[in-house]
Formats: sequence, structure tokens, C-alpha cells
Amino acid sequence: MVDAGHPQGPVAPLLQAAFGGQTAQVLYVAAKLGIADCLQEGPRTAMDLARTLGVDAAALQRVLRGLVSLGVCDEEAGGRFGLTSLGEYLRSEHPDSVQSRAILNGEVYYALWAEMLGIVRTGESASQRVFGIPFYDHLARSPALGALFDRAMASAGWVRYRLRSAVEAYDFRQFRLIVDVGGGNGALMAELLRMYPHPTGIVFDVPRLAEGARKTIETAGLSARCRFVGGNAFEAVPGGGDAYVLSNFVVNWADDEAVVPLHNCRKVIAPTGRLLLVEWVMPSGDEPKEGFRFSDTVTMDLVMLTVFGSRSGHVRTKSEFQALLEAAGFALTAMVPTRSSVYVIEALPA
Repeated sequence: MVDAGHPQGPVAPLLQAAFGGQTAQVLYVAAKLGIADCLQEGPRTAMDLARTLGVDAAALQRVLRGLVSLGVCDEEAGGRFGLTSLGEYLRSEHPDSVQSRAILNGEVYYALWAEMLGIVRTGESASQRVFGIPFYDHLARSPALGALFDRAMASAGWVRYRLRSAVEAYDFRQFRLIVDVGGGNGALMAELLRMYPHPTGIVFDVPRLAEGARKTIETAGLSARCRFVGGNAFEAVPGGGDAYVLSNFVVNWADDEAVVPLHNCRKVIAPTGRLLLVEWVMPSGDEPKEGFRFSDTVTMDLVMLTVFGSRSGHVRTKSEFQALLEAAGFALTAMVPTRSSVYVIEALPA
């Protein structure tokens, strides 16, 4: 007979999941205090670390053991704690750092996730319930949180994992002018133009993002091939492109909203052009639902639920993408998987 309380018992994964909120906070504390940065030179005792960080040594030691249980740290003889290879990703200077993401989860999303039951009962946005205003308005009202959100979205790990995987999966060399609608800080366009030397690019987004995008473009040495254009995709998008890319964009909007910028792309796209969405795709029916791809897809969908409520942005199924694209005047032609959890969804003017 299997003991359900034993670590190998059938209930163990469920119990671990039930304590997920605690796990998120332990990682948040580690990221916020910069514990991984303090350990990058080698193992240290909790007392030594506490003096450096200005925190309570006894409490810190217990959090460090929590990090050991998560595989982030290991404990040596003499009570010295060091970083594991996994823990290296919490260092601020690691090429694929998740430090900003762990802090964002702890300072912003954690409070929203606590409202999940209320969201399911009412369908209302947790942001409205917790902050009293829509999510992006909350970020705008608090510049520090807004900057944290931007850092998490622009992190090198995000670029390498999601954006670069999309650039590698689809052949962009066929295009003359690529317009990145909602291009943010220009990270995707920089990846595109570095890999493909012939196209030129436009990063199109709200004017307040101009400085960040121009900095990305200049740092990449792409100023001669790329420029930023400010505007509102719900009003119009720049013309002349033979490829219009929207990455992590339509997931934020309900169909009646998402169709507007897509239709604006349809108005100006070249007759033989391509609309390319870089998005998560929710499997349905008996489609495979395994591994990190599915977990990451569901996680993103639940983030959308908590931030926007049930009647707004969500991760769509293939049939839902097809219907949305048709409503905007496009025909879905391909769904290209990437090595990450997103797809490149290709559509032609109908």
C-alpha cells in the first residue's frame, strides 16, 4: 500500500501545487533581495548574507532552505549556502535572467491571483477588484511598477526564448519591409534584422515607447535599416509593408477589439503580403496537452484572465484564430511551431 503522505505518494504533486503561492513568494524574496547576486562569488552563511542584506538572519536561513528545496540553492557543511546551476538564472546579470519576472510576479500578479475565485464567480478583472483601475492604467500610475513590467518583458531571456525562436522558425528573408505592430522596445525587430540582412523594418507603437525602441535599434547598429513610428494601431498602421507582425498582441484583446488593428493591417498590406501573429495557441479536443508548451500556454491564458477578466483577452484555439482572421479579411495559411511555446501564425489577404 502506497503512503499518500510519502514524497513518492500519488498525492505529492497535488500538495506541491497547493503550496505554489508559497513557492512564488520564496522566489520573489530571493529575487527582490538579490540573493543570487550575493552568492555569485561562492557559498556564504545565512548570518553573513543577512549582514550584507540588512535582514533577519534566522528568517533568511529558513528562506534559504526553501530555496534549497526548489533546487535554487544547495547547503554545504557549516551552514554555507551556494547557488546551483538553476539558481544562476536569478542573477540580475545572467544572460537569461528571470529576476525581473520573479519580482513582477511577487509585486503585481500575486495579488491578482488571490482573486481567482471572485473572477470565476463574476468574470470581472482582478485588476479592477484589487487596484480599482484597469491593469495598464495601474502600471502607468506607478512608474516603478511600469518600469519593472517593461524590464520583465524586455529581458534577454524573453528575447532569446520567445522572440528568437519565432525568428528562427519562420523565413523572413522573403520580405522587403516588415512592420512590427505593437513592437514595444524593438527587441523583436532587432532579432529579425540581425538574422536577415536584406529587409528593412518599422517598429510601430505608442509614442511613449519611442526612446526605448530607438535605443534598441541604435545599440543593435540597425539605424540605417529600421525606424520607429508612433501611433495607435486601433486608428491606423503604417502603409507599405509586405509583412505585418503582431507579437503577443491579440492575446490582450477580445475578438471585437482585436479585429480592429488586424483590419487596419488589411487596409494597407501589399496584395501578396503576409500577416504574422506570434502567439500562444490553446490546444482543444484531443490535441496534445503535454509538457512545458501546454503549461506555459495555460499560464499565459490564466494571466490574461486575472488581468482582464473573462470577456477580454485570452489565448485562442486554432479555430478561434481562423475566425478572427477571417473577420479581419485574412485567410489563415500556416501555423508554424517554434522551439518555445509560441507559434508563428501566417495569414494572407483574403
